[in-house]
Amino acid sequence: MTENKKSWSGKKSSVKMEFSIWVILLLLVTSGTLAWFMLRSEKDALTREVTRRGVALTQYVAIHSVDSFLTNDKLTLATLVADVMKNEDMVYAVLVNRNGRVVASDRSELIGKAYQRPPESYPLDRSSPRTHTWLHPQAGWVIDIGMPLIIEDKAKIGEVHLGISRTTINKVVKEAWQRAIGLSGFFMLAGLVGSVILVTLMLRPVSELTKGAEAIGSGNLDYQIPTMRRNELGQLAVTFNHMTRELKVATEQALEQERIKKELQVAQQIQQMLLPKQVPEIKGFSFGSLYRAAKEIGGDYYDFFQVGDDRLGIAVADVCGKGVPAGLLMSVARSILKSIAPNQNSPRDVIRELNRVLLTDFSHGLFITMFYAVVDVKKKTLLYTSAGHNPALIYRSTTNECIVLDMTPPCLPLGIDGSGMFESLVKEKKVSLQKGDVVILYTDGVSEAMNANREEFGLRGLQASIEKHTKEKPQNAESIIQGLDKDINHFCGSMHQNDDIAVVTMKVE
Repeated sequence: MTENKKSWSGKKSSVKMEFSIWVILLLLVTSGTLAWFMLRSEKDALTREVTRRGVALTQYVAIHSVDSFLTNDKLTLATLVADVMKNEDMVYAVLVNRNGRVVASDRSELIGKAYQRPPESYPLDRSSPRTHTWLHPQAGWVIDIGMPLIIEDKAKIGEVHLGISRTTINKVVKEAWQRAIGLSGFFMLAGLVGSVILVTLMLRPVSELTKGAEAIGSGNLDYQIPTMRRNELGQLAVTFNHMTRELKVATEQALEQERIKKELQVAQQIQQMLLPKQVPEIKGFSFGSLYRAAKEIGGDYYDFFQVGDDRLGIAVADVCGKGVPAGLLMSVARSILKSIAPNQNSPRDVIRELNRVLLTDFSHGLFITMFYAVVDVKKKTLLYTSAGHNPALIYRSTTNECIVLDMTPPCLPLGIDGSGMFESLVKEKKVSLQKGDVVILYTDGVSEAMNANREEFGLRGLQASIEKHTKEKPQNAESIIQGLDKDINHFCGSMHQNDDIAVVTMKVE
């Protein structure tokens, strides 16, 4: 009789273990299958989203590069490629002309060479974008998105090719697998606890836990599981509720960051639209420009104004600070200057009027430095003034030297003084221009550019660069500014740009 009880007791214990094992196995198979389907769907959805964004970016590049292709504006094309390469997971960006030659690329050694298409890629024989996934030798699997550049719906003038890495997709899928494994372990633990609860008729707490998991899994992060008992299940409910609250906060923060990121991208596009789309074309002169913001939004500014029939106004300014506040101040100053400059031949009068208007809008501590000049294209003279800005430079072809334009006495920046001191300090001066002379207007982001040793490019570095690129061979203003940009990048190396950069060059041809 005792032996039978022992035998029955052993069988009863075995049933509990068997029930728990079957529950665990069932949960393991279910969670594994569900995870497989969910991960596959997530991977497909991510691929579609990355491709969609890549197509949109390719179309953006195609739209904004047509004019530059037609005018052979390689600087703008290079700038466009550089901006595109700032996007996360961008492997390459290539612009190809109708002859199959690379005109702009993130790899400068490819420029001018024949473009090598990815293996087994489709020819771009229609106006819509085409995508092709191929194995890049360095970046792994890459989505190549190509689009032809077509004008008037007929003539093909070139192609745009962007390569987007699948690294982010693989990373997200890997993290999802890890979460799936973690969730599988959680559900196996829940199954083991559930089997014990079912055996001991404690089904209600398990039901509440299941209900909470389903609600949170469906996106209801406000759901809170009732803590009915002060045991392991009750503690699990408390932990689960804490997790959902933290998850809700993290989700809201992620959404807010994404919103801010998109708004900054839109603001950056708007600011680029406010800058001149091209330099003036005036017989006997050539012009060049360079603009590069340290953040998404910059506080530097340059512009050209037609002042009568034979005069051209040129402005270069630097707003205090960087980022969104500086960009907003720049937009305000630009609007005011555009309404004043075309009606005034005197740079001094323009600066005085601009200061008076800005004082009514600017709060204490906000200011703008500006160099403003008016070029008489017939008489070949430069009439200029400065409001606390960096002194402009002039390269004299007769002496082959780049010197600082005289600007004494120094004046206060715009938006600081309204007592009359500013108007008494602001002066204008005139210089004559000869064939081969080059005028350089710039912001302090050029002279204060630093390398890894915390050394500044400096005024002397700027002068040496201008002299080098002007003496080597006949250069127009755009070529000179391209050489200057290369010198700055070479000097800074891997050092992050710490201030906005704006440069305008004008050469008497």
